[in-house]
This record gives sequence, structure tokens and C-alpha cells, in this order.
Amino acid sequence: MIIFTSSIMEYFNKEKEKKNTTSRGQYKKNAMLGLLSGLLILLAVNVLSVFLYFRLDLTSDHRHSLSSSTIQMLKNLEDKVYLKVYLKGKDYPADYQLFAKKVKDMLQDFRSYSDQVNFEFIDPFEDRNREEIMGILGEFSKKGLKAIPLTRENEAGFSTSSQVVVPGAIVTYKGRECAATLVMANPGDVDMLLSQQNLEYNLVTAIRQLIKPTRPKVAFLEGHGELDFLPTSWVAYQLSRLYQVGRVSIDGKINALREIAMDDTVKQTLKVKGNKYDLLIVAQPTKPFSEHDKFILDQHVMRGGKILWLVDATTASVDSLQTSQEFFATPRELHLNDLFFKYGVRLNANLLQDISCQSIPIIVGMLGDQPQYRLFAFPYALNVTQFCAHPITRSLKRLKIDFAGSIDLVGGGDLTKTVLMTTSVHTKMVPMPNVVTLNVVRTKPNPQEFAYRHLPLAVLVEGTFESAYNGILPVEFDTLKEVGFLKESVPTRQIFVSDGDVIRNHVDYKRNQPFPAGYDVHTGEQYDNSSFIMNCVNYLCADEDLLLLRDKNFNTGTLDSSKILSRQKWIAAANVSIPVLLIMLIGIAVWITRRVKVSSLKD
Repeated sequence: MIIFTSSIMEYFNKEKEKKNTTSRGQYKKNAMLGLLSGLLILLAVNVLSVFLYFRLDLTSDHRHSLSSSTIQMLKNLEDKVYLKVYLKGKDYPADYQLFAKKVKDMLQDFRSYSDQVNFEFIDPFEDRNREEIMGILGEFSKKGLKAIPLTRENEAGFSTSSQVVVPGAIVTYKGRECAATLVMANPGDVDMLLSQQNLEYNLVTAIRQLIKPTRPKVAFLEGHGELDFLPTSWVAYQLSRLYQVGRVSIDGKINALREIAMDDTVKQTLKVKGNKYDLLIVAQPTKPFSEHDKFILDQHVMRGGKILWLVDATTASVDSLQTSQEFFATPRELHLNDLFFKYGVRLNANLLQDISCQSIPIIVGMLGDQPQYRLFAFPYALNVTQFCAHPITRSLKRLKIDFAGSIDLVGGGDLTKTVLMTTSVHTKMVPMPNVVTLNVVRTKPNPQEFAYRHLPLAVLVEGTFESAYNGILPVEFDTLKEVGFLKESVPTRQIFVSDGDVIRNHVDYKRNQPFPAGYDVHTGEQYDNSSFIMNCVNYLCADEDLLLLRDKNFNTGTLDSSKILSRQKWIAAANVSIPVLLIMLIGIAVWITRRVKVSSLKD
């Protein structure tokens, strides 16, 4: 009996050992299969990623998605587009390296929609001596890529600059090339967030500049005391990347704005081919317009031409404060009121003060022979932050406006009028003529006087305009009938802004160097004046796709400083303890899992 029992026990032990051996073998086999499967999947994903590029954009502001107009442009490319990107170098700061990666990601996106896009990242200074580097920088500067110095702090805490960055790329298409500036910089400061927001716009602008056979013509009007080249040079340069930019003086010449040719040499009759310019910019005129010039401008509009009017209705200007503490401001006689009234607006000869204003430097004393300045809030220098939800102004934050007047909407008809921006809810209207003095900065504003709200400062008018000379064509214009007087326009657009300084850029005349439009040299603040003018021109020239690109605005999260201060200890404790607790929980979970597996193997 004992021998029999022992035999049975030995049999069961052998069977159990055999079962455990089989289980361990099966476990090892399954583990090896899982490992091989994982490696094969990982290898397949890496191989596919070489040929297929894709990513999901889960951001709320769609910062990683291309616009539909960009995709359409890429799909319609007729030839290879080659980009040499120079954002590569040794020991570049982390923010430059991160931005270079974002540029590469976007170009990968471009390539996923069109195999015509090719690019490479190049270090232009690799294995170059100082003399060669200076020559390379000169060549880049000629092409429109001005190097940006990298500032670092040495051991003593002083900023030093021993390295530069070429802030963009050279784009080539059908044997033509142009520069694409990708790193955006305000005077003395590089703005990487702004560079990222404008990345798609800057790349698309460069490619469009090469693939578009014809570009719209934009001209700054001259001959009536308008701003000359230097105060408008910043905007003119920005526009030149997309448009043919020039300057034109009418001087009563009927063919100044129109293409006129001989229709019949025998009868000596003429015919009008069309407008010479798609858009005119009238930037702060100071002298009256003659009837001939007004008639020529009117017929430019009747033939579908667009005009961006930047007009001061009074003689008040920033320049007047440079020589005197006060001046006498009067209505400015430009003789344009009848023209504007027919086009649906009236620029009032008044000045606006606003509680929401900028600061200007005023001398408060002398230290030896050096004047001492102090910044005072100047209510005539408006800080405009009220914009409508229109593509022109949707992405704007604030504008710098000096000595502006109000605009009234008049007339009716088929014109569509959109107020683009207004004053704040605390505005004062100063009638003309009147004395403008700097002493206003030392006077506490009376809230009862600042009773006006949201007075229009810029108005977009669209539709079919009636000629200001319909039914009242002067006798001296009878000879102009043969060149095709039009009583009504085709559908077109105009924009009226009650401040001519909105386009002005400060100029360092010693260096002959302009600052960006809207840059305040006293406070170092950069306003959105340049973007506003560019958006106006894009819209008037029917480049709504560019407006959409410029409208990209990344939302950056901000922390509530008051909550941080009130919960500082709790946050510090959580930052220390939570990672430790997570590691402990993971360790416990791994230990329990292994114990369960070992127990199952023993059974």
C-alpha cells in the first residue's frame, strides 16, 4: 500500500513538473514572439515615416495646420521650388534650434502636399574664416537677409556678441530667387513667438513672389504735400515683396493714372485701356487738391481702382510739438469734402482726446546742459484697441494714432460701410480752430468731458460708387469726355483713416535708417500700424488669402500670479511629492505583477 501510494505521488510530481516545464517554454515562446512582433512593427513604422509624413493638429488655434490657400498654391506648383534655409549653426541658442525645427516641420508639411518642394538646411559659416564670413554676410545683405547678432552674457554679466544668425532662407523657382526672412525682430529684440506666428505667411509670401507672373501695382500719391519716401519707406519695403510699388504725381495730367492710347489716327480719337495702378495710397496730404486732380482720382475709382485714404482733416501734427509747447490748430483745406461725401463718409475737422492714450516725453528740467525728460500721458496720442471683427483688423492688438479726428457715415445707396476701429468709451471731441498745448498732460481729465463713445477712426466702404461729377461736370472738363467719363463705378473698395501718421515710420537720419511703422522710439513699444496698413492693402487688392495667413494668432497660456503667490507652499510640496508618489506606485504595481506571475508558474 505504501509502495503504491509513493508511485502515485511520484507520477503526479512528474506530471506537474512536465506541466510547469511546458508552461515556462510556452511563456518564453510567447515573449519572444511579442518582442519580434514589436520590433517588426517599430521597423515598419520607421520605414513608412520616411515616405509618408503626417501629424495630427490637436491645438485649439490650429497652429500646426496649413491654410487652404497655401495647400491650393502648393498643389498648383508648375516647377520645383528649392529652399536653402540658413538656420543651422554651431552653439545656436535653444530658441533658435527649436524655431529651426518648426521651420523644418512646416516645410515637411509643404512637401506632403507637393513633391515640387525641396529644401535643405545649411550652415553658411562652417569651416569659414572671418574674412570669408564677412563676405558671405555682405552677399546675404544684398539679397535681403540681414544677419542678426546673437547676444550672450559673459562671466561678468555683460552682453557680448560674437556670433550672428542669417534669419531666413533663399527661395529659388524657375531660375529666379528671392529672400524669405523668417526670424522677426523688432529694433533690438528678436520675437520668436511672432516669428512662429508669421512663419507660414513669410514662406508663402516668398514663393508667391516668384510664381505670380504679374503683381498688382501700388502707388503712393505725390504732389499735395504727402509724406515723402523716407517716412513711408518701411511700409513701402514690406509691400514691395508682394506688389509693384511706385510713386506717382497727377499734376492735372489725364493719363497720370490711366492707360490712354490712340483709337483712330484719322479722327484723332482716344481710348482708355484701364487704370495704371490697382491701388493708390494717399498718405497725409497737406495741400489742396485741384479740380483736375480730383476728377482724375474720381475716374480712377469709377474704373475699379482702389484708394487707401490716410488723411488729417486738421493742421495738428506731431512735428508741431517739436518746436513749440503749443500751437494753433485749424481745419485743413484739402478740398476733398465733396469727393468724400459722394463716397459715403465725412472726415470731421476736429481733434479727439481719449483716456486710453500713449505717453510722450516732456522736458521737466535740466541737469547741467542736458535736458531731463519724463513720460506723460498725452490724450491726443490715442492708444487704439477697439477693432471690429473684420479680416483687416481681427488680429490687431493696438495702434498708435496721433491727432486723429472723427469720421461720420453719410449718404446711402448700395455702398457697404464697415467701421474698422474706434476710440474707447471715454473720448472727448475738441472743435476747431483751437489751441493744442502740452499743458494738457498736467490737467486731470474731467470724466464729464470725455462722454463720447466709440467714435469711428477708420471706415471701409465697398460697392458701386457714384461719380462726384455726375451731372455737374465742369465746362472745362468737356474736352475730357472723349476719354470716357464714367458716371458710376464697377464694384470696388476704399478705406478712409482719419490720421495720416498711422503709416509714418521714424527715421534715424544720422544712419539713414527707418524704424518699423508704429515703433515708439521713446518707450520702445511696437504697435500694429505696419500690420494694419499691410492688411488694408491686402484686402483692397483682393488678397484675402494673405489676410488669413496674417490673421494666425497663437494663444499663449498665462499663469495667475495672485494664485501662485497664495498657493506657493502647496505648489512646491506638490512638485516634490507627486513625482515621488508616482514612482512608488509604479514600483508597487510592478512588484505585485511579478509576484502574481511567479505564483502562477509555481501552481
